[in-house]
Amino acid sequence: MECAARRFKLSGLDEKLSLADFDWRFNPKLPRGACFELHSLKFIAEGNNALLVGKPGTGKSHIAKAVAYQATLQGYDVAYVEADAVMARYALAEPDERARLLKGWVAADLLLLDDLFLARKIGEHAAELLQTLVHQRYKLRRSIVITSNRIVQDWGRYLGDATMATTILDRLMHRCAMLEFEGKSYRLKEASARLVMTSDPT
Repeated sequence: MECAARRFKLSGLDEKLSLADFDWRFNPKLPRGACFELHSLKFIAEGNNALLVGKPGTGKSHIAKAVAYQATLQGYDVAYVEADAVMARYALAEPDERARLLKGWVAADLLLLDDLFLARKIGEHAAELLQTLVHQRYKLRRSIVITSNRIVQDWGRYLGDATMATTILDRLMHRCAMLEFEGKSYRLKEASARLVMTSDPT
């Protein structure tokens, strides 16, 4: 258990989530079977990827983090990255720091890029980083999980380079499970519940 705790600490994950504490009833049309298939971690052993795409608040990050946490428990090295924020910091880092970060992201058994293109458009250095990560991990058969609110057809616009988007998607989607998340937002549901509680005079 000490090793698992250490892997979790090094992963960058901020929560120990599971599929058991996910409310599947709220959005019954979510790809539940495919989520549990990811949770089996077979895709990591096979060097495959997963792309979780859909509306905000539908549970993409919860599922991805649960898979990543399960991977730490099963002996895999995981790197969790809040995609846009970390990529922006990478662009401002010194060369030595960039090299250190890139080495860690490439070496991990599982790389989780959470909320990619949340800011719609990423900078040139961040776009090049994404291309490098996908290319190097593809050659090494190391898995990537990406969550995003943006459909893949629009990635060229967010990257600012249609050719780069094609190159990235060509490698990313070659061996990839694509899960689409549709439905209502959990966060809006929780916010509405809090508003009701604060406005209730009793």
